[in-house]
Amino acid sequence: MASGQWRALAEQFQVICPPGGHPGAGRPGALRAQVSCGHWVSAAGLRGWVRALLDQGVTSFRCPCCPDTPWLWQELCKLGLFSDEDRATLEAQILAQEGARGSYRQCPRCQHLVQRLEPGTLRTPCLPCSQRAGGLFCFCWGCRTEWRDPSSHADSRCPLQATLHDAPKIQAPGSYVHGCPSLRACPRCHALLTHTTQGCPMVICPECRYWFCYRCLGPYRAHRPSCPIADPQLVCGGGDAVTPMSRGSPVVPSVTGWILGLWEGGI
Repeated sequence: MASGQWRALAEQFQVICPPGGHPGAGRPGALRAQVSCGHWVSAAGLRGWVRALLDQGVTSFRCPCCPDTPWLWQELCKLGLFSDEDRATLEAQILAQEGARGSYRQCPRCQHLVQRLEPGTLRTPCLPCSQRAGGLFCFCWGCRTEWRDPSSHADSRCPLQATLHDAPKIQAPGSYVHGCPSLRACPRCHALLTHTTQGCPMVICPECRYWFCYRCLGPYRAHRPSCPIADPQLVCGGGDAVTPMSRGSPVVPSVTGWILGLWEGGI
């Protein structure tokens, strides 16, 4: 979406409060808060604006006045302008967007959404859990387990897990694999592979020659034409087996400091 469209939509919902006003200015009882770029935003405007963007498939937010400044989801939630019901509704809408893959994870502790800070890093801070714990709480972006030390997430399976989770779905109406993840891991050797979308759902792993169904991940001899589509697979944090996973390199110091800065006085 072009910056002009961002600004027009923000003006329509009156997201940014007029300059020169103080935090209590405006309609009596109107909620407002200051974001990291210094602008003040209204609760009602922010809710309507976020919903409108999600309706258009936009899952990343930025300041409409300074469009190079991102507003991470966890920052918007930290403002306290969303009710619990608002947040649950908006997060469900985010998860329903294909564009959210690779950018959002549910925290394994609080189950709220966390937007990724830096692509390529696995250590992911959760701000609400950090506030409640009195210290920085992080989890692994790949396996969604608590981050205790880098060595516990140093093998190849955690990055592989992130790749599998973030893979978009195959869009090939009429194909047996329409709606399946575009990447699968061989259930036997974990090699990554994809389907050509042509022919039957059976695939043969080029590494170990294992035959399996791309839809249900079962041995191909047990395949049924109407077998269900298995979820993205769990390859780390749950043993050596590659199984469907339920829905549901460290961050550099400057980013960690910025995260702690968002919660200044709260931790």
